[in-house]
Amino acid sequence: MLMTRYLFKNLLNATIFVAVTLTIVVLLTQSLKLLELVANSGAPLGLFLQLVALTIPKFLEIILPLSLVVAVLFTYNRLIMDNELTVMRASGVDQYTLARPAIILAVIISLLLTIVTTWISPECYGHAKELRRTIKTQYSAFLLREGIFNTFSDKFTVYLRSRENNGDMSGLMIYDTRDKTKPPIAIIAKKGRIVMDDDLPTIVVFDGIRQQLDPGSGAISKLHFSRYTIEIRGLEGIAREHWRGARERTLGELLNPDPNSERDKASHDLFLSEANHRIITPWNSLGFTMIALVTLLLGPFNRRGQNAKVLAAMILIIIVQTLNLSLVNFSKKYIGAVPFIYLNTLLPIVLGFLFLHNIGEQKLKSILHRWNALSIRNKGGQSV
Repeated sequence: MLMTRYLFKNLLNATIFVAVTLTIVVLLTQSLKLLELVANSGAPLGLFLQLVALTIPKFLEIILPLSLVVAVLFTYNRLIMDNELTVMRASGVDQYTLARPAIILAVIISLLLTIVTTWISPECYGHAKELRRTIKTQYSAFLLREGIFNTFSDKFTVYLRSRENNGDMSGLMIYDTRDKTKPPIAIIAKKGRIVMDDDLPTIVVFDGIRQQLDPGSGAISKLHFSRYTIEIRGLEGIAREHWRGARERTLGELLNPDPNSERDKASHDLFLSEANHRIITPWNSLGFTMIALVTLLLGPFNRRGQNAKVLAAMILIIIVQTLNLSLVNFSKKYIGAVPFIYLNTLLPIVLGFLFLHNIGEQKLKSILHRWNALSIRNKGGQSV
């Protein structure tokens, strides 16, 4: 239908515009923290871009529903102010037909968010967390502090007396035991610096001596050098395997925890709560849309503006979202609260479809008529 396509196009354009704008704003604010982490650790720029990309799916869980609600409120309020909806109604279009484009878009976004929350977002969150650990261990580890023995695991120790303004180090002592098949290596150098060989940090030292015990003769072999390079390999084990929390697991992993893991067994209720949260929360997009549609489309039109209706819709959406967040947090401690999450999400959807239907609309008009009559009667009694 031409009218449906027209409304859908307007809603989609407004949603995309708001979503892109909010995404840019959020990335600008969050990227400062990520940039500080990467810059302070001396990691390459590519890791910063990876971190930024991996954080986007998590923000979309909030940005897309908000963008859709703003688009619905803006688009339908503009159509009301321009009398376009009045013309559509005069041509015989009912409320449900007017609301159909927004409902279709809300269903599409809800399905998209379901994929994001159940699979894409936890995968990206897990990779981002692993990348942060890599930066802190493989790169940040080599922002060596002066005057102390910087020890990494039990394999590698670096001491430097001071650091110059250009980043070069002076007075270096290095003790390397990474190769268990060979005796430890001790290096003393006047100066040194850290350079990046591709993505691998390397220590280059100058004017020093390399000492190593000869296990056969028991003598110490000495090598005087003007330049010596130490590749930093074998320290990746510092970033040990860690237990993956609920936010790092996909829906399938939440519903099927490791039966051999004691922590997984102890977190069964937490995983179950998180799984239900991932399933139902994306449909808040449809619930928020129904609240906005019912508030704007039903009841009398005011040519001077629909500010009161827009404000009412925003208040109702805030209440529903606040309840949702509270119930989600509560369900992580008490699994019995999970059904209330479904109720809080599905009730606005069911009531929205009911009110937009002709029978529901007539029932709502009857309730409003009685309310107005009661208000007039009370005012009349007060005046007497």
